[in-house]
Amino acid sequence: MNDANSAGEDVYRLADDVSLQPLGEGEGGVVLMLKSGDIYTVNDTTLDFLTNLDGARSLRACAEAIAAVYDIDPATAAADLAAIAADLASEQIVIRVA
Repeated sequence: MNDANSAGEDVYRLADDVSLQPLGEGEGGVVLMLKSGDIYTVNDTTLDFLTNLDGARSLRACAEAIAAVYDIDPATAAADLAAIAADLASEQIVIRVA
């Protein structure tokens, strides 16, 4: 199992059968699982995080971007986002590419 430091180097992207739609400023977004039809709502922070998951940037780089926007400690953001990424991966919303 990855610890917070090694998890920061993981790279994720949205799964192929996932659609992410923002709802408007301050309204979060909707994640649609195209195969199953399952719908999840996400808050603004998670929407920003999912938007940053491009399959190229590490979780650490995503955490730094999120930390700058929300004025939080980058190390705390990295640990929190690693946990969120693991949860989203278990739901097959995101996939780990590296």
